Amino acid sequence: MTLNIKNIDRLCLVLVVVICVFCVAWFVNQGIRQKQQIQLDNDLITRKLHELDLAKIRSQGLRTKLSMVAEDLKVLNEKIPQTAEIGLFLKHVDTLMTSLNLVMINVQPFPAVSEKLYTRIPIQLTFKGTFMDSYRLLWKLEAMNRLLVMEKINISQSGIDEPCRVDLTANIFQRNESVMQTARKLP
Repeated sequence: MTLNIKNIDRLCLVLVVVICVFCVAWFVNQGIRQKQQIQLDNDLITRKLHELDLAKIRSQGLRTKLSMVAEDLKVLNEKIPQTAEIGLFLKHVDTLMTSLNLVMINVQPFPAVSEKLYTRIPIQLTFKGTFMDSYRLLWKLEAMNRLLVMEKINISQSGIDEPCRVDLTANIFQRNESVMQTARKLP
């Protein structure tokens, strides 16, 4: 078999067609691979965005819970402060007594009693006034933001037209340092 130019031309033409078909197939294959990769990347981005949205929602929930805990802690700090703040407490009691027309006779703090989580400071209050005004003072003391435990209440009256004399021991509280150290260790 002799190779003539016509056969060589045919062979070259077949070779060019095969190469062209191969190149087209290769380019189509590359296009399909890129499209699949883009689809995988889009799916990954969509999944990550969904996870990010869920994380934002969880984060917002945690922020809400944290703000609620902070508010609760603020209320607890007002009820049982880190320091006794006896002066502020006595100033508040004096303001209440003045507004209710009561007369303070005696204020006597006793030594502090240290407990595991807090320190209790007893304060004896002695004052005079009408029974209704004395009752209102006791009610306002119980309703105040500060934790106050009243004990040993003695109300006496020497005569019908005389004002009542009230002797009571009120306990105010302050947190111990060990509670603060424990709270700092919490996550």
